[in-house]
This record gives sequence, structure tokens and C-alpha cells, in this order.
Amino acid sequence: RGITTINSTRTAVPLQHHRLARLWQMAYSGKAGSITVLVLRVFVFLFLLVSLVVIATDTVTVPDLFSDDDNATTELGFKDVIACRYVFSVAVIGCAYTLLQLPFAALNTIRGKKFLGRNTFPVYIFVDLVFSLLFATAVGAGFGFTVDVKRHLDKLFRLDDGENPYANGIDKALDLVHASTGFVLMATVCMAFIILTSNFALADK
Repeated sequence: RGITTINSTRTAVPLQHHRLARLWQMAYSGKAGSITVLVLRVFVFLFLLVSLVVIATDTVTVPDLFSDDDNATTELGFKDVIACRYVFSVAVIGCAYTLLQLPFAALNTIRGKKFLGRNTFPVYIFVDLVFSLLFATAVGAGFGFTVDVKRHLDKLFRLDDGENPYANGIDKALDLVHASTGFVLMATVCMAFIILTSNFALADK
């Protein structure tokens, strides 16, 4: 009798998981799925737009190493750092792509049906996947740059006994780059949920 009970329990667990997966698929493959995708795309656009504004307005004053005057300074922005330019470019491309997708997502929600058939819908998902991977590369570039530079600058500032007048400005500028990259990361997470929801919708076609 004990063995029968254990076998019944083992059988019931996969069935429960299957039912939960089916309920999740039903919930996100219909109109609820269209609304979810629309909301997520709005968040993607907002996150990328904020990232764009933050990194575009981020500047820092540093010593001018190419000047003969020891007191000469110069202002650096995102254009002067390759990693920052890349994050900026990805944010611009992502905003443009999301703006193109928003009208279709809105129409899907209003009309309650897809414009794409089962044969072309995977291409739609694949494009979203490509852009999500593009966003992920920008996240890696941004975080990699800020973490490495902050680590090396902290060592230099400690050697100066904290007397470097440019330390605070550089540190704040790097924090803004870090924050801008964080918004791209949040957009990437939203894209992952969009792809997941689209896959459920494809399975329901």
C-alpha cells in the first residue's frame, strides 16, 4: 500500500507541473499575452530612453595630458570612450526598433489577433532574440568598462592619499555609466519575457 501511495504521488507531481505549464501557456497566448508584450515593449523603450539620456549627458573634467600647461583640463563625454559609445549606439538602435514594434503590439492588443502566421512568427521571435543579445553585449561592455576602470583608479587614488582633485568627478561619471548600463540590463530582461510570451503564443497557433 505504501508503494502504491509513493507511485501515485510521483505520478501526480508531473501532472501538476503539466497543468501549471498549460495554464501559463493559455494565460499568455491570448489577449493577455498581447497586453503583456505591449506593456513590456513600453518598458523596454523607457529603459533604453533613460539609458540614452543618462549616458549622453554624462561628462567629466580631467587633466589635459596633451597640453604643455600643467593646470590645463579637458572635458570628456561618452564619445571619447569606445565602450560608452557602444552602449549609446545600442540604446539608440533599441529605441528605434522598439518604436517600430510598438504600433504592431498595440494593434495586436486592440484587434485581438496576430498579423503574422505560424510560418513567419518564428522570424519575428528570432529578430527579438537578436536584439536581446545585442542589448546583452552592451551590458557586458558597459559593466566591464566601469568595473575595470574603477578598480584601477581606486588604486591610483589610494597612492595619492585621496588628494586627487578629479577623483570625485571621475567616480560620479563612472557611476552614471554604470546606471545607464543598468537600464539596458532591465530592457534586456524585458526582452527575455517578450520572447517567452511570444513562444507561448507560437505554441498556441
